[in-house]
Amino acid sequence: MTVGERPLPAPGRRWPLENQIVIDRAGRPVDVSGSIWRLNEPTRTLSLNFGLLQIGDGSILDAFRNYIVFKIRTKSPAHVDNCFDACRLLLDTAAAQEAAEHNTVLSYRAFSEALAVLGKAGKWRLHDGRHFYRWARRQRFEPFCPKVEKRMRSIVLGGNEKGHAVRSQDPDKGPIPTPVIAQLMASLKAVRLEGSMPVKEQAAIVLAFATGSNSGQYASMRDEDVTPLVADGVVTSYIVKIPRHKKRDALSRTQFRRRKLNTFLGGIVYELVTANRATEGYEDRASKPLFRRGPGPAPIRGNLEPEWDLHLTSAGFTALLKRAVDRLQVKDIDGRALHTNVRRFRYTHATRMKNNGASQEAIADALDHSDLQHVSVYWDVGSDIVEHLDRALAMSLAPRAQAFAGIVKNEESAVRGNEKGSRRYLADPATKRVEPVGTCGSFSFCNITAPYACYTCVRFQAWSDGPHEEVLAQLLHSREKRFAQGLDLKIVGIEDALIVAVAGVILRIEQERCEESQV
Repeated sequence: MTVGERPLPAPGRRWPLENQIVIDRAGRPVDVSGSIWRLNEPTRTLSLNFGLLQIGDGSILDAFRNYIVFKIRTKSPAHVDNCFDACRLLLDTAAAQEAAEHNTVLSYRAFSEALAVLGKAGKWRLHDGRHFYRWARRQRFEPFCPKVEKRMRSIVLGGNEKGHAVRSQDPDKGPIPTPVIAQLMASLKAVRLEGSMPVKEQAAIVLAFATGSNSGQYASMRDEDVTPLVADGVVTSYIVKIPRHKKRDALSRTQFRRRKLNTFLGGIVYELVTANRATEGYEDRASKPLFRRGPGPAPIRGNLEPEWDLHLTSAGFTALLKRAVDRLQVKDIDGRALHTNVRRFRYTHATRMKNNGASQEAIADALDHSDLQHVSVYWDVGSDIVEHLDRALAMSLAPRAQAFAGIVKNEESAVRGNEKGSRRYLADPATKRVEPVGTCGSFSFCNITAPYACYTCVRFQAWSDGPHEEVLAQLLHSREKRFAQGLDLKIVGIEDALIVAVAGVILRIEQERCEESQV
């Protein structure tokens, strides 16, 4: 028996155990009397279905059930679930079925058949099956042979490939390109001005963008995890506590990482806290999650405390994030609807940190990794900022970008067109001319840099006869100047999203004029 393994019933003990309730490592009961065992996982519905196994009753199945009991007692529910699925690769082979049927030794042929199915890239998945064989043999279950175990141990299984989506810049799974992120955040600001997106969806985007954590961590957050920092009566920033996971803690929400958000991003998350606290019966609830599930049957999460009743599952948070991004209607770099999930935002967060000069240690800390083995992939890919961006390329990218600025024929057609103070001007240092480019339709103070940033604002109304080509020329000239100075590409391309937005306005004006000429 190896260190840490608990003694089980006598060799070859038939199922069932005398006590059909097993206590997991968090001290919660798990019913193992039927064919479906429900694990106690706060953010996921995890069930082990023994009815899916291809082997029949006998010593091999008895050994496997006892092995899973051992895992339940000593490992996390997620680990047990992964282990169950991985061991099925070995037990569902023809050789394993024959051994179970005839009550003979589980031979190396089962391992060989599983290897053939998985291939070179997937053979690492047999680590759990091999460990199960070794455990069962040492527990003296009859169908497990020392010679087979020794032969299994001689095979190098290796590990799973890490960082493929990042390294290959996968268009659906890899980091979101910088211009698309710029459009995403501009879209978020636009819907906030319009009031057209639920605050829960806004908060989901903000946390995924700003912290790069996993869906289960967000699903386990609570209102108490968001705190404003106040100086001289003014909120200066927000502290968000992200529950850690995969740190071998028996209970969720044992350890936290503190992340600091600015007033814009943190303010959105705190708006959700405020909205939650305003709901009826809030103070009487045992559960006060940051992201609450909607009405309907509660997901089955084993024997958990009532405090988890209203929490979203990790899958529920992922669905919330996807729904939020879809509502923004942002296009990916290839013109398709942006495909997103929490992991893609995680890759994006790390990539942005690397492009901004962060060290491997800083990125590992941000992603809550315990070592550096998972973050080196970000140094294997180059920047996604293009070296040269001219008018032609900007115009080709324009249809793929989300358009914000409206188009009006003239000042009289604009909202607030009768207010001269609503004009936005372009100053041309070369000709010393100042010309209006459009009208601001906002009735509140705005601190963005006019007129350039106006092109990314939903309240801006560009005049169809305004000098937008000159705006584009100035931005491109400034970009080329930065490039000629040998500045870092992230500095060179700092206004690329704005350049594309201006190009989009020009293109839309051209299209409107073309349509009018055809009438």
